[in-house]
Amino acid sequence: MQHDEADRLDQGLARSFADFSGRIEDARLEVRPGHRVVVCPRIPFPGLNGVWIDGPDESVRPDDLAQAISQVEGLGLPCWIELRGNRTPASADVARRLGFVHEEVIPGMVIRPGELAIPGSPEIEVTRVEEPARVAVAATVGAAGFEVPEKDFTGMYTPLVATSPGVSIYVAKAEGRPVSTVTTWVGGGTVGIFNVATPPEERGRGYGRAITAYAVREGFNTGADLAWLQASPLGEPVYRALGFRQVETYLTLGRPPGATG
Repeated sequence: MQHDEADRLDQGLARSFADFSGRIEDARLEVRPGHRVVVCPRIPFPGLNGVWIDGPDESVRPDDLAQAISQVEGLGLPCWIELRGNRTPASADVARRLGFVHEEVIPGMVIRPGELAIPGSPEIEVTRVEEPARVAVAATVGAAGFEVPEKDFTGMYTPLVATSPGVSIYVAKAEGRPVSTVTTWVGGGTVGIFNVATPPEERGRGYGRAITAYAVREGFNTGADLAWLQASPLGEPVYRALGFRQVETYLTLGRPPGATG
C-alpha cells in the first residue's frame, strides 16, 4: 500500500509540474533519459528551476547532469537537484562532486478520505479565485506567506493558471481580510496540494490548517481517493495534525548559500 501511494505521489508531482510549466509564461520542462530539466525564469526559486532525477542511475550520465545544471544556471537562475529517496545514489554523488553539497530532506506525505481529521475551524470564508483581481490577492498572500518579493511570485498566479483544467486557487478570509491561500491540482485520481501560505502576522490561528483541510475535501469531492504534498518544515506538523502521513522522502541538493556555478 505505502509503495503504491508513494508511486502515485511521485507520478502526480511529475504530471503537475508538466501541466504548470505549460501554463506559466517562459517556463518549460524537458524530459531526458533518467531526468527532467525545469526552468521558470519568471519565478526564480530553486524549487521551480533545476533537475529532477528519475533514474535509473545508469541512465543519467555525469556529462548530461553537468549540461542540465549549466542550462539552468546559464539563465541566471538558482538550480536545485531533486532525487527520490536513496533510489539514485550514484547520481547524488555526481551532483555533490559538481558542487551541490547543500542538502535538504523533504517529506512526501499522503492522506485518504477516511483519514482526514477535520480541525476546529476558525471563522473563515474560503473562495476559489479565477478573476484577475482576486487571483492577484492570492499572489499577494502567497508572496507574504513565503516571505518573497511579490514580483517573483506573480507568474504562478494568473487567470490562465487559475482556470486551467484540474487547477484551483483558493483564498481564505477572516473578518474580510485575506489570511491564507492554497493551490490544488487534480489528476490521476489524486489531488496535489501546493503553495499553502499564511503571512507571518496571521500565523498561529489555524488558518493554514483550515484552508488545507478545505482544499483536500474539495479534491476528494471531485472523486480523488488520495491527496498528496511535499511538506516544508513549517508545514509538516500542520499536515500531520490533519492526518497526512509520510510515504516517501525526497532529497534536494543545491549549492551552498552564496555559492555560484
